[in-house]
Amino acid sequence: MKGIIAAGDRLTAKAGAGVLRKGGNAFDAVVAAVFASYMAEPALTSPAGGGFLLAFEQGKTPVVYDFFVDVPPYREEEPDFFKITVDFGDALQDFHIGCGAVAVPGNVAGLLRVHKEKGILPLEEVLKPAIKYATEGVNLSILQASFVKLLAPIFTATEGSRRIFAPDGRLIDDKTVFKNHQYGEFLKLLIDKGQWVFYEGEVADRIEELSVRYHGHIRKKDLERYKVVERKPLSFKFKDLDVLTNPPPFPGGILIAFTLKLLENEELVSFGSKEHLLKLVKAMEETQVFREQFVDDGISEDFYGFLKEEFLSEYKKKVNRFGNTTHVSVIDKEGNAASITTTNGEGSGYIIPETGIMLNNMLGEEDLNPKGFFKWPPYIRLPSMMSPTIVVENGEPKLVLGSAGSNKIRSAIVNVILNCVVFGMDIKSAVDSPRIHYEKGTVFIEPGFEGKVLEELRKIYKDLVEFSSLNLFFGGVQAVNSSFQGAGDPRRGGYCIKVF
Repeated sequence: MKGIIAAGDRLTAKAGAGVLRKGGNAFDAVVAAVFASYMAEPALTSPAGGGFLLAFEQGKTPVVYDFFVDVPPYREEEPDFFKITVDFGDALQDFHIGCGAVAVPGNVAGLLRVHKEKGILPLEEVLKPAIKYATEGVNLSILQASFVKLLAPIFTATEGSRRIFAPDGRLIDDKTVFKNHQYGEFLKLLIDKGQWVFYEGEVADRIEELSVRYHGHIRKKDLERYKVVERKPLSFKFKDLDVLTNPPPFPGGILIAFTLKLLENEELVSFGSKEHLLKLVKAMEETQVFREQFVDDGISEDFYGFLKEEFLSEYKKKVNRFGNTTHVSVIDKEGNAASITTTNGEGSGYIIPETGIMLNNMLGEEDLNPKGFFKWPPYIRLPSMMSPTIVVENGEPKLVLGSAGSNKIRSAIVNVILNCVVFGMDIKSAVDSPRIHYEKGTVFIEPGFEGKVLEELRKIYKDLVEFSSLNLFFGGVQAVNSSFQGAGDPRRGGYCIKVF
């Protein structure tokens, strides 16, 4: 066995698996997969977005590579920043796009840093799958094509985006052979010149020219000062296992930790039982209170300083619709593990000239700007719920996972960890089983739980929303384990490949 990879799409997983097959390690595979995912999952990520990678390398200290986006100074009095409305069928949602919505990208710097420090294959070999997809073309899955269709106002917002995503005047779909020759040429430029070309060279010049012309905030000096940050993972015990996840100052990991610590000594009986659902929802509710009181205004580095007895005792008494994000989990034959989550927001609609790459719209993401748009100080790293996670047992990665889904990321990860660790499910069942999510007084629940248990839940939570089927609302968990078992989340077209 050479390894296993679970990703948000078959083509993304195939790119990483191909690199494992050629002798690459988990870090080569994850870099290959993410660069390829821009072709396979163009509505969910981009090299001009941001993300986090949790690296577990045998014999070395685990590390989180933080390459999320930075806030540029507010330079334009009237930025190109406008609202578009997306129709989800049963709901409308507003997004803000335009050149003024673009934050300083981190994905290119992060992925190349991981490859340089952790990879073993030449970059040229690692990027071959993405270059092949870009030059020869791919057919998007039906699901990924539907995401592009949902975001049609963004993919057709500018002449540059229309050239790539609606080349003949019609938006690409699952029957289109989707090509992006300029992206292929950009990847070749990366092989030749490295991240310099994006942050200091000709691509940086093009980003600045685009931003100045269309009233955006980014300048070349913002790109030049961008830095990948290596952080010590947040580590905590759950049921005698070590859980590693994204640390402060990002809230996702600490909220996952808080929920699991509330549940650690609770008797949940069995999956789907009254005890399971009531205690899980109550833990999620207390986590929201914790977030509002302690997390949203800034997170301390000391997690256990937050786990106050008042929350534990209170718990004892009470016993974004879409989330444009994607995740990849990999374990290789040596037991190295990589868990990476990346995003482009929904995309700004603007393409970096001659690269085929859509810039992010992170400054227009309401979830990331809770106090209002353009309120963050310059060069602060935006907050994020993304939480690549690894559960470790006796020094080995027992479970490697992460999720898409904005605010649903933490609940998706908690659901799957409980399914594996507490209820003893195999990894596919753990990912496929129905989930539950609590937010602002409303309980959201997938089908598959007994009616009488839901009635008990409804006695306490009057606002209970039952979905008719598994739904992408509940995130997209991609997970693998040290037994080389894995699962791609069916809610978002996830795919898993074993490499022999």
